[in-house]
Parts: sequence; structure tokens; C-alpha cells
Amino acid sequence: MKSYLGYSADAQVRYSATSGGVGSAFLKWLFDKDIIQSAISFKFDNQTLRYSPLIIHSYDDYEISGSIYQEIDLIDFIKKHINEIKGDFACFCLPCQSRGIRNIVEKKNHKVIIIGLTCSSQQTIEATTYLLRKKGIDINNIKKTAIQRQRMAKQHSNRNKTILKKIEIPNNKSIWTEIFHSRLFIRPKCFMCKDTLNKNCDIALADPWLQDCIKTETIGKTLVTCFSMIGEAYLAQCRDDTYIFLSKIDFKQVIASQKGTIDRKS
Repeated sequence: MKSYLGYSADAQVRYSATSGGVGSAFLKWLFDKDIIQSAISFKFDNQTLRYSPLIIHSYDDYEISGSIYQEIDLIDFIKKHINEIKGDFACFCLPCQSRGIRNIVEKKNHKVIIIGLTCSSQQTIEATTYLLRKKGIDINNIKKTAIQRQRMAKQHSNRNKTILKKIEIPNNKSIWTEIFHSRLFIRPKCFMCKDTLNKNCDIALADPWLQDCIKTETIGKTLVTCFSMIGEAYLAQCRDDTYIFLSKIDFKQVIASQKGTIDRKS
């Protein structure tokens, strides 16, 4: 296993995506090099406050959504939409989804690249609605929610103009921290999960909860661990083609960055 600390070479992707945007940049490289012809993206529905998956066939259709701390039955979605997958396929998914998605897609003779997400737990939709109520935000005015620096956009009407107001909630020492760590909104199966790092994927992405990064990083960086030879080879090519910047780190730092979750799940 090789581990890295990195970020997207595209400044806008780095700023808009979760952490340093390595996952979004890697997906673009896979499409640009014609390694994949299909992938998963997520679209926000401001009526239900939920993100819904969809199959895309071009990076132009990909929407950067940040982290989605919300239950999505991605395995069931892929089962129902398997015929929409054309050619080879890439998918962002959680530890509990990686093996199932790989099996489903490969049985249809598609190669699949699993971009794994390190996971502490998934929240039910009630975590989002509770947060909005506690902040006094009218659910009907929400345009989009995104968790990267906890940005939330609230839509107001001002005569004939529409104004988007960004409401930022810190990731640490905030009401979101209290909601997340309360365990009140965690899906029941998350209490039984033992896999934090997503070991059945090709590359795993994580937030760099390391003291140096917490103190100094203001734009975003991503922890990346390769769990397969093909993942390692593709990541290196993506770096060589300057879609991403990577610096090698010891795997012990990856463990240290996720120590709280790993200890809780063990």
C-alpha cells in the first residue's frame, strides 16, 4: 500500500470538492484518457434535501457535491440501472458498498474502478433537517447543502432578484459536530461496521485529520491510499499527467488521521 497527501491541480476543483479534490480530478483523468466510459455522480434535490445518484457518460455531466453524510442505497440503484452503464465504470462509494458494487458491475462484464471513501458513519436525513431547524433556516428556502467546509446555501427573494446566501458551519466545535457525534442519526448498520478505510476499493480518499494539516491547511488536501495495483498505477499516471499533486506519506499517518474512528469500530 502506498499513501499520499495530495490535491487537485485545478484550483477551482480543489476549492469546491471535498478536502483537496483528488477524487474529482482522478475521475476527470479516467474519462479524459478513455479508461472509463461511465461513472456515478450525485444530484441534489432541494425539495427532499437528498442527493440522488445517476449514471453519467462524460465528465461534463459530473457535479462536484462534497461529502454526502446521508444514506444512499447505491447498491440498489446500480442493480436497477445496470443497463445504463456503458463500457468501463468508476464509482465513488463507502466501505459497505465497495465489494457489492464491484461484484454487480463485473458480472455484467464491465471493468470497474472503485474510488473508496473513508467512512466514520452515515447519517439519516433527519440529521440534516434537525441542523436546519436548530439554525432557524426555513427548509423551503434551501437551494443546496454541501459538506466540504460545511457550506449551506439559502435562497432569498429580493424584488426581482434571487440572492444565494452561503451559511457556513464549522466542521469542528459546532452544532454539526454535536449532531454528528451524538450517534442519534446514525444508520443502524453503521454500528456494526469494522471497515473505516475502505479496504476493498482501488484507491481510498480521506480527510487529513493530522495536526499539521488542521493548523495550516486553508484550501484543502486529500489523504489517498492505494489498495490495489491498478489503483496505484492509475494514480501515478494521473499525477504524471499533472491532474493532481501528490507527496508520499507513511501509512501510519493515514491510521493516525482516522484513529478515533478506527478505535471506535474495532
